[in-house]
Amino acid sequence: MKFPATIRLLLTFYKSFFFFSFLMTVACALLCWEYGPPILKVLFWLKMATLYLTFYFIRSYRKKEFYYYRNLGLRDTVLWGLTLGFDGCLFILFLILAYWLRP
Repeated sequence: MKFPATIRLLLTFYKSFFFFSFLMTVACALLCWEYGPPILKVLFWLKMATLYLTFYFIRSYRKKEFYYYRNLGLRDTVLWGLTLGFDGCLFILFLILAYWLRP
């Protein structure tokens, strides 16, 4: 499969849970900005819990959509790995920015 088509498929998949995930990332960044480094462990586990709930929800209630991605050549592990990896990188970036912008 061509690279631009793969990126487009990954974005289509990520779009299904982007709003909830981005909202949690922003909330965690705001908490990091407010309370600083002592709360990082709690924020990490909160983000991991919400990612697991997202994974469970989509895997359970939208399992027929995975046939679409499989037919286009994307395995489930690649789909989840890349989108959750991107979401994790976005989370870390927002935490770093929140820490740097602290008063």
